Amino acid sequence: MNSTTAFSVLDKSNWFLILVLIIEGGAIMAVELIGAKLIAPYYGNSLYVWAAVLATTLGALTIGYYSGGNLSSTKANIKTLLTITSSSALFVLSMPIISSFIMEATLGMELRTGILLSCVIFLMPPLIAFGMVGPMIVRLATNNVKHVGKIAGTVYFTSTIGGVASTFLFGFYCIPFLGLKVSCYITGTALAVLPLFYLIYTKLKNKNF
Repeated sequence: MNSTTAFSVLDKSNWFLILVLIIEGGAIMAVELIGAKLIAPYYGNSLYVWAAVLATTLGALTIGYYSGGNLSSTKANIKTLLTITSSSALFVLSMPIISSFIMEATLGMELRTGILLSCVIFLMPPLIAFGMVGPMIVRLATNNVKHVGKIAGTVYFTSTIGGVASTFLFGFYCIPFLGLKVSCYITGTALAVLPLFYLIYTKLKNKNF
């Protein structure tokens, strides 16, 4: 495996993994922004809200990284990766539906408890799934242990690039002009299309052979 450039460990045959990383990285930031805005009508935009959203995001990703690392040691394959992305898509698509029920159920609680519990219930599931993607792709892309450091760096670099782009896209355009529900549906659909796209590509490739 050529190691002369940043993307030499994730090129050509690994193009699908790069696509997954970009969309997954973008989805993390989209869900974080959407989550904070979904909470705002009930709890406002206070420091408590943003602290809870950020803590939930980091906590969920931490669980995802650990779980993904363990899973990748026994079930490192495309099927598992597609299952993770499909699950995350369902979680994101359900956010606008379940968020209002969760928020209304927690309104009677102490302010900080209600905010944190709301974040944990409807933000944690998709974010845990997102966290599992990185370790899984590192394992799938690693053919030589000597390149594992470069692969890991490239994986998280690629994911973060997707996150930066998504922050501007959703923060400056999607959420202000399209609304929260449409922004959720865009994010969820992008994740849901990944397994479908891969399956179609695989079938077409097999037909050509």
